[in-house]
Amino acid sequence: MAIALLTLALVGTLGFLGTILLGYQAAAGAVTVGRHFAAALGTTLILVMAHSFIMFFLIATGVELKEMEKERGWGDSFRRRTIAMKGKVFGVMTVALLMVIAHFVLGAAAHTRAIPMWVHHAMAWATWSVCVLALWREYLVLGDNNRLIDEAAQRRRGATPGAPNDL
Repeated sequence: MAIALLTLALVGTLGFLGTILLGYQAAAGAVTVGRHFAAALGTTLILVMAHSFIMFFLIATGVELKEMEKERGWGDSFRRRTIAMKGKVFGVMTVALLMVIAHFVLGAAAHTRAIPMWVHHAMAWATWSVCVLALWREYLVLGDNNRLIDEAAQRRRGATPGAPNDL
């Protein structure tokens, strides 16, 4: 599941870069603004889905690990580690979500000349940078989350965490 979520976030982030470049082509008259708008709409939807799905995936796996830990009397190690992992990524994911949505709206404002075009351009690069940072942190945290899930599964089976499986 983590690979699918990361792939969605990667596609969205690369799509956002493509949309930025398409916007410069639209400003030069090489493509229509409608094409840039369609790409922006698709990219916005993909990025909002990706970051939201990753958040919910981390929340759901954290709840599941916490319940398993409580049922089996393992203490609160998994709960503390999932909270720490979420702390590394939730802030930047939230900012990325808000910036992607705000940038889409500002695109319409720039098109109607309600704001200067340079604001839209600057916001595009700032938003893309935050999305790249969010993608990197999601990659790290989802890897940690997978290792935590594996550790819980091995502990549940009575195996030593990190030992090879006999499956």
